[in-house]
Amino acid sequence: MMEVAEVSRTKFDPYVIGNNIRDLREKRKMTQMKAAEKMDMSLCHYARIEEGSKGMSIQMLFRFINFYKTDANTILGTYLGGMV
Repeated sequence: MMEVAEVSRTKFDPYVIGNNIRDLREKRKMTQMKAAEKMDMSLCHYARIEEGSKGMSIQMLFRFINFYKTDANTILGTYLGGMV
């Protein structure tokens, strides 16, 4: 099991996160525009998250989790033993 100190040192790569979100969207055969519209956010904001040039708040992470009906590990690219 991961120690608390290990969790705090875990690095989250915005490009990996963006690619994971893109994969989720593409599996649903949805455009960025449609996903952004359904999530009630601007296309520009959504696209920047997907391309990894914009981070996201924990609240935004939960919006993605709920929208794509997935878990944080899938989006963040992590598992309990460390990075995927």
